[in-house]
Amino acid sequence: MANSKRILMICHQRLFKAWLRPGILARGLVEKGHRVTMMVVADEARFRFKRSIIDGVDVIETPDLTSGRLRSGWNPVSVWRRTRCVRRLDSDYDLIHLFETRPATIYPGLAVQRRLNVPLFIDWIDWWGRGGLIEINRPAWYRFLFERMETYYEEHFRTRADASTVMCHGLVERAVGLGVARETILHLRNGADHERFRPRAVAEVRAQLGLAPDAFIAGFASLDSFFDLEPVLRGMQQLVADGAAARLLLIGKLDARVQARVRAMGLAAHTDFSGYAPDDIYPLYLNACNVLLMPFPETNYNIGRWPNKFGEYLASGRPVIFNAVGDLRDFDMAGENAVGIACDDSAEAFTVALRRLYDSAELTERLGGNARAAALRELNWTRQFDRLDSLYGEFMEKGGTAAEAVSSIG
Repeated sequence: MANSKRILMICHQRLFKAWLRPGILARGLVEKGHRVTMMVVADEARFRFKRSIIDGVDVIETPDLTSGRLRSGWNPVSVWRRTRCVRRLDSDYDLIHLFETRPATIYPGLAVQRRLNVPLFIDWIDWWGRGGLIEINRPAWYRFLFERMETYYEEHFRTRADASTVMCHGLVERAVGLGVARETILHLRNGADHERFRPRAVAEVRAQLGLAPDAFIAGFASLDSFFDLEPVLRGMQQLVADGAAARLLLIGKLDARVQARVRAMGLAAHTDFSGYAPDDIYPLYLNACNVLLMPFPETNYNIGRWPNKFGEYLASGRPVIFNAVGDLRDFDMAGENAVGIACDDSAEAFTVALRRLYDSAELTERLGGNARAAALRELNWTRQFDRLDSLYGEFMEKGGTAAEAVSSIG
């Protein structure tokens, strides 16, 4: 392929997490004819490197002496070994794309860029540092040890990129505030897997999962963290108190604090907990719901991220009750195009929205159809592959600036 590029992607995440964004982008670029090498942190290995081909992507798994969540790009021995590794890679690359700027990503990336003198692209996925996710998603000891360092590495190197890709509008503005030229930033939101998440018959999946066949079920999903649930729980509490035959389905790894809160609010008899749902079962739980819930209050960590599950909700063909904050404002569609109900971040607002859908099966079905259509239209991975491919091509092949490359994509 005449325009085929040799691309080196470097990630600080373990393999299973890296596949949620960089891995999908890498696979899409391979399908377009590019040769992609992706460096990730091994899930468990402490000493040995492993190199393999996964879906056409040349994957290098690098060892780390730590374990669990600490395998996230901070270990200095891992940084040193990764830097040595990229200096010795047997391929010259046309460009480097870093996913975040933690030590295990930025230092190897800068080392290989200096050696090859090629363009450097940097991706920004979440607002992690001061004021961001670290405030709510990490224990106090982690914040004490890492918050200043997390903030430094998240912010300091952003201007080193020739061009930037970012997950959401909030991170565009934060990058601009750090001195990154707006015209060099490409807003590259995640897509949704339209095949894995697709409409299925409610009765069929409820029978398979053993859920109440006739109840109105409102669902909330999370891999392992249940943020901002209070207004949802209070909304369901009021709906049930009003006599509705409604149930709450909490999908994801069990959280003892959430279970205790459900019991304290008198919702235990009206709530189902799925527990950890394997990849093939998780979509079925979404399909078992009449409506899906996306509490998303206006906080830094929400403004600075794109919630992947929102795309999964839409692709599943179910209406969503959500707060139109951050990138979710783009889906606050009125009238015939509405994908659900955008409401305030209050128990009263969630109660009213739940009642509207509980009272109208016709409205629920129509909004669910709109949700699926919006996912197909707005959250298409193929479109994102095309846009990233265009960014690389416009920047490198036509000899233009990053600003010209980004403006040509739109």
